Amino acid sequence: MAVRDAFSTEEWRTVGAAPFLVGLYLVGASQSSPMGIVTEMLAAEKAVTLEASQPDGLPIVKEIEADLVAEVLTRDFGLVDGADETQARVLGELTLALALVKTQVPGLDSAFRAWLFRVAEHVARASAEGPPGDRRVIGDHELDALHTLAGLLGVPR
Repeated sequence: MAVRDAFSTEEWRTVGAAPFLVGLYLVGASQSSPMGIVTEMLAAEKAVTLEASQPDGLPIVKEIEADLVAEVLTRDFGLVDGADETQARVLGELTLALALVKTQVPGLDSAFRAWLFRVAEHVARASAEGPPGDRRVIGDHELDALHTLAGLLGVPR
Protein backbone atom coordinates (compact mmCIF):
# COMPACT_ATOMS: atom_id res chain seq x y z
CA MET A 1 0.00 0.00 0.00
CA ALA A 2 1.27 3.46 -0.86
CA VAL A 3 1.83 5.81 2.06
CA ARG A 4 -0.47 8.41 0.55
CA ASP A 5 -3.35 5.90 0.61
CA ALA A 6 -3.43 6.31 4.39
CA PHE A 7 -4.61 9.91 3.92
CA SER A 8 -7.56 11.67 2.34
CA THR A 9 -6.71 13.98 -0.56
CA GLU A 10 -6.80 17.05 1.69
CA GLU A 11 -4.75 15.35 4.40
CA TRP A 12 -2.14 14.33 1.82
CA ARG A 13 -1.87 17.95 0.63
CA THR A 14 -1.25 18.98 4.23
CA VAL A 15 1.42 16.31 4.74
CA GLY A 16 3.02 17.08 1.36
CA ALA A 17 3.31 20.72 2.36
CA ALA A 18 5.38 19.92 5.46
CA PRO A 19 8.89 20.37 4.00
CA PHE A 20 7.85 23.63 2.38
CA LEU A 21 6.24 24.85 5.60
CA VAL A 22 9.57 24.25 7.32
CA GLY A 23 11.21 26.31 4.58
CA LEU A 24 8.58 29.05 4.85
CA TYR A 25 9.09 29.30 8.59
CA LEU A 26 12.81 29.81 8.14
CA VAL A 27 12.27 32.27 5.28
CA GLY A 28 9.90 34.25 7.49
CA ALA A 29 12.50 34.30 10.26
CA SER A 30 15.48 35.17 8.08
CA GLN A 31 14.44 38.57 6.73
CA SER A 32 16.06 37.72 3.41
CA SER A 33 16.13 39.66 0.19
CA PRO A 34 13.84 38.46 -2.62
CA MET A 35 16.75 36.47 -4.06
CA GLY A 36 17.48 35.00 -0.64
CA ILE A 37 13.85 33.88 -0.33
CA VAL A 38 14.10 32.08 -3.68
CA THR A 39 17.38 30.46 -2.65
CA GLU A 40 15.93 29.25 0.63
CA MET A 41 12.75 27.83 -0.89
CA LEU A 42 14.79 26.10 -3.58
CA ALA A 43 16.84 24.57 -0.76
CA ALA A 44 13.65 23.06 0.68
CA GLU A 45 12.74 21.63 -2.70
CA LYS A 46 16.25 20.29 -3.18
CA ALA A 47 16.04 18.52 0.19
CA VAL A 48 12.89 16.73 -1.00
CA THR A 49 14.55 15.72 -4.27
CA LEU A 50 17.72 14.53 -2.53
CA GLU A 51 15.87 12.33 -0.05
CA ALA A 52 13.57 10.93 -2.74
CA SER A 53 16.53 9.99 -4.92
CA GLN A 54 18.19 7.89 -2.21
CA PRO A 55 17.67 4.12 -2.50
CA ASP A 56 16.86 4.03 1.22
CA GLY A 57 14.97 7.34 1.20
CA LEU A 58 11.80 7.68 3.23
CA PRO A 59 8.83 6.28 1.29
CA ILE A 60 6.68 9.23 2.34
CA VAL A 61 9.21 11.67 0.84
CA LYS A 62 9.48 9.62 -2.36
CA GLU A 63 5.71 9.87 -2.74
CA ILE A 64 5.70 13.60 -1.98
CA GLU A 65 8.35 14.11 -4.67
CA ALA A 66 6.42 12.01 -7.19
CA ASP A 67 3.27 14.03 -6.55
CA LEU A 68 5.18 17.32 -6.85
CA VAL A 69 6.48 16.20 -10.24
CA ALA A 70 2.98 15.08 -11.27
CA GLU A 71 1.64 18.44 -9.99
CA VAL A 72 -0.74 16.71 -7.59
CA LEU A 73 0.96 18.67 -4.79
CA THR A 74 2.11 22.28 -4.96
CA ARG A 75 5.17 24.20 -3.85
CA ASP A 76 3.31 27.53 -3.76
CA PHE A 77 2.13 28.50 -0.30
CA GLY A 78 1.58 32.21 -0.72
CA LEU A 79 3.00 35.25 0.97
CA VAL A 80 6.11 35.08 3.11
CA ASP A 81 6.20 38.22 5.22
CA GLY A 82 7.63 37.07 8.55
CA ALA A 83 4.72 38.61 10.46
CA ASP A 84 3.96 36.91 13.77
CA GLU A 85 0.52 35.79 12.58
CA THR A 86 2.00 34.33 9.38
CA GLN A 87 4.67 32.46 11.32
CA ALA A 88 2.01 31.14 13.73
CA ARG A 89 -0.13 29.99 10.78
CA VAL A 90 2.83 28.15 9.24
CA LEU A 91 3.59 26.41 12.55
CA GLY A 92 -0.09 25.53 12.94
CA GLU A 93 -0.21 23.93 9.50
CA LEU A 94 3.03 22.07 10.19
CA THR A 95 1.63 20.83 13.51
CA LEU A 96 -1.43 19.48 11.69
CA ALA A 97 0.78 17.67 9.14
CA LEU A 98 2.80 16.11 11.96
CA ALA A 99 -0.36 14.96 13.75
CA LEU A 100 -1.65 13.37 10.55
CA VAL A 101 1.56 11.42 10.03
CA LYS A 102 1.64 10.35 13.68
CA THR A 103 -1.92 9.01 13.59
CA GLN A 104 -2.09 7.63 10.02
CA VAL A 105 1.43 6.18 9.55
CA PRO A 106 2.98 6.04 13.03
CA GLY A 107 5.86 3.88 11.85
CA LEU A 108 7.16 6.80 9.78
CA ASP A 109 6.55 9.53 12.35
CA SER A 110 9.96 9.82 14.02
CA ALA A 111 11.91 9.41 10.77
CA PHE A 112 9.72 12.02 9.03
CA ARG A 113 10.23 14.48 11.91
CA ALA A 114 14.00 13.94 11.86
CA TRP A 115 14.05 14.43 8.09
CA LEU A 116 12.03 17.64 8.37
CA PHE A 117 14.63 18.98 10.78
CA ARG A 118 17.35 18.14 8.24
CA VAL A 119 15.30 20.14 5.70
CA ALA A 120 15.30 23.05 8.17
CA GLU A 121 19.06 22.83 8.58
CA HIS A 122 19.50 22.70 4.79
CA VAL A 123 17.38 25.83 4.36
CA ALA A 124 19.22 27.61 7.19
CA ARG A 125 22.56 26.86 5.54
CA ALA A 126 21.20 28.25 2.27
CA SER A 127 20.43 31.51 4.07
CA ALA A 128 23.77 31.63 5.89
CA GLU A 129 25.53 34.95 5.83
CA GLY A 130 28.90 35.64 4.26
CA PRO A 131 30.34 35.99 0.79
CA PRO A 132 29.24 33.43 -1.82
CA GLY A 133 31.30 30.28 -1.52
CA ASP A 134 32.12 31.09 2.11
CA ARG A 135 28.72 31.06 3.79
CA ARG A 136 29.26 29.84 7.30
CA VAL A 137 27.34 32.01 9.71
CA ILE A 138 23.71 31.17 10.32
CA GLY A 139 22.04 34.29 11.68
CA ASP A 140 20.45 34.61 15.10
CA HIS A 141 16.93 34.73 13.65
CA GLU A 142 17.50 31.46 11.80
CA LEU A 143 19.04 29.86 14.90
CA ASP A 144 15.96 30.85 16.90
CA ALA A 145 13.73 29.39 14.18
CA LEU A 146 15.74 26.14 14.18
CA HIS A 147 15.34 25.95 17.96
CA THR A 148 11.56 26.43 17.65
CA LEU A 149 11.34 23.78 14.93
CA ALA A 150 13.47 21.34 16.93
CA GLY A 151 11.01 21.66 19.81
CA LEU A 152 7.97 21.22 17.56
CA LEU A 153 9.51 18.26 15.76
CA GLY A 154 10.75 16.67 18.98
CA VAL A 155 14.34 16.35 17.81
CA PRO A 156 17.37 17.04 19.99
CA ARG A 157 19.14 20.28 19.25
